[in-house]
Amino acid sequence: MTSTDQAKVSTGTLAGSLAGSTRQGGVVQPEIDSAIDDLGADRTDIERLLVYLDGISVSPGQVPGLLKQAYGRLRKLRGSLPAFTSLTTADPEMAGMIQQLDGAIQAGDSFSFDDAFEALGAIYSWCGGGNGGSQPAAMARGMQALVAAARQEYEDAARYYAEAAMTQGLSTLLQWQYQVDRAVVLEDYGREYGHNPALQEAVSVLENETICLAPQQQRAGDWATTKHVLGNVLGILGQRQSGTRNLENSIAAFEASLSSRNREREPLLWAQTQNSLGNVLGILGHRQNDVDMLAASIEAFEYSLEERTRGVAPQEWATTQNNLAAVLQSLGQRNKDTRMLKRSVTAYKEVLQEWTRERTPNHWATTMNNLGTALRLLGEHRKGPRTLEQSVAAYNSALSERSREHWPQEWAMIQNNLGAGLQKLAEREENPEIFERAVIAYENTLQEWTRERRPMAWAMTMANLGVARRALAEATDDAESASKAVQELEAVSEAFRNASHAQYSELVIDQLVQARTLADTLARDKGKYADLVRR
Repeated sequence: MTSTDQAKVSTGTLAGSLAGSTRQGGVVQPEIDSAIDDLGADRTDIERLLVYLDGISVSPGQVPGLLKQAYGRLRKLRGSLPAFTSLTTADPEMAGMIQQLDGAIQAGDSFSFDDAFEALGAIYSWCGGGNGGSQPAAMARGMQALVAAARQEYEDAARYYAEAAMTQGLSTLLQWQYQVDRAVVLEDYGREYGHNPALQEAVSVLENETICLAPQQQRAGDWATTKHVLGNVLGILGQRQSGTRNLENSIAAFEASLSSRNREREPLLWAQTQNSLGNVLGILGHRQNDVDMLAASIEAFEYSLEERTRGVAPQEWATTQNNLAAVLQSLGQRNKDTRMLKRSVTAYKEVLQEWTRERTPNHWATTMNNLGTALRLLGEHRKGPRTLEQSVAAYNSALSERSREHWPQEWAMIQNNLGAGLQKLAEREENPEIFERAVIAYENTLQEWTRERRPMAWAMTMANLGVARRALAEATDDAESASKAVQELEAVSEAFRNASHAQYSELVIDQLVQARTLADTLARDKGKYADLVRR
């Protein structure tokens, strides 16, 4: 759970096949085409918005979400203009400034955030001079905040929203709205750029400056919205921290929101909060190994899907189906429950009906990877190889959309998962060729997950590699492979021991003993064979 409405394991909605593609402004060209189709946007809009992502340290998976947010703010900016114009006087000076603003924010060659920001600043100063009144002045500041956020200037946006909220003479309702907007822009900044101080500031804004502006008895819906946003922010903080307090407070905030949210009048908002509640319950349940909490997470997602049907809200339906599949998989793995795992597989397959490769290639690749893992876990409980073969096929499909060049970390993760799927399939079929493919997949992973850059990921993958190579050596009577397996497992054993991971260390030591025994046996057999040849 990392936003007002986000998939639990999703990383975005754009990418396409990026190998060999060109770049414009630091962004891969197919991302522009995909965004135009996905958002129904004008090409000029997307190209201008992407300029502000050039040079910013974000992953390819973040680009779709950032683009969607920025375009949403641009549309809100344009949508605010008629109401803003109706509040202002017919003064020729004001009319000229509004005309300048209108030209700057419309799609086409004249579109310029810089010109729009300048025009809004002039309007704000004019209104602040006693000419336009408090509401137009606040609106001008709020529209400047939209421009700043679309340009990825989140701290400036939060400051402009604060100034809008504190405009003298502004109604309590508008004060509340600008404070909520301020908290949301801080949430976006903290989520997308890993800036925890922004999240902590958002919590303070919501608890100390916002909730008091929307009393529960008088404005239940606005109070519920405030609690929902608070739940989002606490959930992000809690996910990043080792303790459970913020996650628990996030759950309490979502439950409070639901207590004041009228399902009949606001079914999709109610469903959105159920989805967010399900996410945090899943995160905390996973962390505490609490199967009851994981079951409660599933229930929240199922409630959400009662309103978030595919016909009414297809993208939101897919998001919640994806989240449900993830928790079903987690609970099924813990309980060794094939029924849960089968439901997880079914849910992922349903998601792929909406998140197709053509429409949302990034979501499609992520879901294919997750489907591969669900199939692998299910296949481990089935006798035949078919489910494991489907798992391997799903991972390979994900890799077709995840090149190492453009998605190095995601590519490495899927290669590691592919290695695990191949290893299980090789064990089931006792097939040395498949063991060899598993070894290659793990070796591919280690090209990115190096000991220096990602020590624990390196250790886990190296352990998997050592086990797979030992199995390959046993299947082929290859003394050299057995010796390599010993070296790999020795390196991992030392790493786990130094990192005080006793549980992992014990498992690796057991595998190391087996690898040494095999290596010694094969070396002796090889020596005996050499003696026979010499004779």
